Amino acid sequence: MGYFGIKSLLALQGGGVSAHTRASSEAAAVAPNSQLNVCKEPSNINKSRWTASSELDQLPSLNRRALTGSKLLAAITLLLNARFGYGTSTAACNALQSALPGRVFFPGSEEYVNDNEHYTQATSQNSTCSVEPESVDDVTTILQIVASGDTRSPFAVKGGGYTGNFGFSSTTGVQISMSRFSEVEYDESTSTVKIGSGQRWDDVYTQLAPSGVSVVGGRIPGVGVGGLSLGGGYSFHTDQRGLTVDNIVAHDLVMPNGTFVKVTNETNSDLFFALKGGFNNFGIVTSFTMRAFPQTDVWIAQVAYPMNASNAVHQAVEKWSTSNTNFKAVNQPVYSASGTNEDESSLSSVLFYDGPTPPSGLFDEYFNVPGAIPNILGTMSFSNAVLTFVNIESLNPPRTARHTVPVSYYTVGILNEMKSQFERIIAETKASNRSFIALTISPEPFAQPNAHSTDSAYPHPPGRFVCPSVLEAHWEDPASDEFFVNAIAEAQRAIQARAIEEGQSFPDDILYNNYAPASTPLELIYGDNLGRLREIKERVDPENVMGLAGGFKIEP
Repeated sequence: MGYFGIKSLLALQGGGVSAHTRASSEAAAVAPNSQLNVCKEPSNINKSRWTASSELDQLPSLNRRALTGSKLLAAITLLLNARFGYGTSTAACNALQSALPGRVFFPGSEEYVNDNEHYTQATSQNSTCSVEPESVDDVTTILQIVASGDTRSPFAVKGGGYTGNFGFSSTTGVQISMSRFSEVEYDESTSTVKIGSGQRWDDVYTQLAPSGVSVVGGRIPGVGVGGLSLGGGYSFHTDQRGLTVDNIVAHDLVMPNGTFVKVTNETNSDLFFALKGGFNNFGIVTSFTMRAFPQTDVWIAQVAYPMNASNAVHQAVEKWSTSNTNFKAVNQPVYSASGTNEDESSLSSVLFYDGPTPPSGLFDEYFNVPGAIPNILGTMSFSNAVLTFVNIESLNPPRTARHTVPVSYYTVGILNEMKSQFERIIAETKASNRSFIALTISPEPFAQPNAHSTDSAYPHPPGRFVCPSVLEAHWEDPASDEFFVNAIAEAQRAIQARAIEEGQSFPDDILYNNYAPASTPLELIYGDNLGRLREIKERVDPENVMGLAGGFKIEP
């Protein structure tokens, strides 16, 4: 839920629900009908002959017996980068170490490990080095080095590291960690908060709590500020205040040429538009200034249901999706499984109210389902409410496939199809003698997510809103990659086909970028905004420096 579009495990701690009750995330994962985005050997390796030791044999000057542990890892990493097209990464790292002493790290150091680690193990890569800038000048130096001549190098920018797409914030080149950009500065006179792009949302809420204010951000602990704020940002407050991008008033940006600018709608409306959903295509954002608002205590609960109560739950969700007018209230239904046995599947719903106590009867449809088992955590601070959800940093699943279905209103027919696809994947997994760590299918029935939309790269116009649902699988065995990628892709197609039949989706509806697989066409990420974004890219980054980093790449 880091943004109910980053739903990770929706298990409430202490709530008696399995820690495998997952709801997915803000950053998407594996492509439909494509290879899984996981760490793989370079495709040009002759697998019958290649070994790490054979590479080392080619360097007689190395004392191989002295290369043990972290030193051996460092040597192999540098050799692989040189062999498979990243020779300039070593030069870039050497230049960075000279320019930024004490901020560049190599294999074997704790900082290097932390800088390269991602939520999903398979999206982490061994970079040649990592660097932790702590000022705008540092970021300028880094960009000038990785973009120039003999030190031109692939790089990646990591905020919280929650993306599920391989290579979006990881690299074998220079890994840039924004962890030292961690400021949270509340300005009471302007009712704004300046937030460093290396922060995490739960820490932001905790630091703002003494001031009695909050911002529109992620919904589960561990989700980073940077990726969500550059993508879109669904929130507990979305029906009241819009998406995260709708609440940003300024970006501190280091442009691809190393120039620092403060980007607002008044100073540069085109670039301001592009940064609200355009991810890392236009430079490196070091901080976001957001509107703050008064934050009271909130109320939260989770209700678990027997699987045979799904019809009643679906009716409750449809009624909520089509008729809820209390925009302080949020409902998040989740189908989840931690294994293929019947007792390892569950159906639950998270209920949230942005106030100390919900109006009487507001959630009765969910509490009155036969067999419902409520776990009412009750009234607490907003920052503590977010912390009741499982921290995504504690999960670290080996392999992940994620997808999304754009839906306007969730009807019983669409929800039935979601359940059917959930059960199909479990049955096919069991029949093929495979296993998964967790499987989740979850709708996100917002009432008016686009009511406060602003001119943004992420298309979310008031006249056409869709609520992104999340489909996600985690597993361990690499031999099951194709199976689960195809299973999630097939479920996505079937659910959207049913939604189209019921008039609640269109084939060209936008896929929410923080859930979408890496292979998603840019037309389904940016829609009609793509042409304008390409024009802005041409002006801002004519040398395509940001093309050296991964992501949904807009070419100049």
